[in-house]
Amino acid sequence: MLKENEIERLRQAIVATIASPVIGSIEDYTWEAIFHYVKDIPLSDPALGRSKLLYDAVDITTATGWSLKSLQLNNLIPGNTFFFVIQRADIIKKAVQLGFPGLTEQSSPNELGAAIVQHWNEKIISNQAVQGVINSYEGILLKTIKGYEYIYCEFSLNPLDQNMFLWAWTVDRITGKSGAGLQGSIAGKTELVWYKNQKQLFRGRTIPQEAVIIRIDRTRLTLDRYVQTVLSALQDQLNTQLPDSLLGE
Repeated sequence: MLKENEIERLRQAIVATIASPVIGSIEDYTWEAIFHYVKDIPLSDPALGRSKLLYDAVDITTATGWSLKSLQLNNLIPGNTFFFVIQRADIIKKAVQLGFPGLTEQSSPNELGAAIVQHWNEKIISNQAVQGVINSYEGILLKTIKGYEYIYCEFSLNPLDQNMFLWAWTVDRITGKSGAGLQGSIAGKTELVWYKNQKQLFRGRTIPQEAVIIRIDRTRLTLDRYVQTVLSALQDQLNTQLPDSLLGE
């Protein structure tokens, strides 16, 4: 979880970000950039290309990696459960590669579930090796649409134990037949949901009591002031980076 100085850096970064009139909400790369500032680790320029690797931020000094997500919810209450996409999992297409030859959508829920867990675990293990990650986490920023309240949640991100799951198809409310979602539950609580149509895998998480809650006053700069402020800051940064000999010319 975040240290005290990191919580303050997160608050400041959120205030600065939403002050920009050209940013509607904190999501995707914006959240990744904020997180790099919070952790004081180098941030790459997205114009140089972005990878599809699992960890969006890696501290090479501690071998710690974070898979970052930003989600908008109606209620940010500790104890509430939310779901989000963690992977596109086309387990039927990759059945042989995963070690499940003959797997189809008509296979038993437990066999499909085992393939799903295998698919996800391979992603974690391979990306940990490629990205040099030993300490693995999810770093999730939750927000409301009005942008006054934010919650930071952090969860350990490790391979799953298939033996812990019980798998069953959802039930279509209209037809009463099996639905499109395959749910993986542990002790009666849904942890994973795989949708066979989109081949998307969702993870369920519960907002912990120790989550970091940040409430701010939403103040936005005018467009003119924002542009002039940024241009001025760019010029100052350029001047400090130029050699003294060039500054004197």
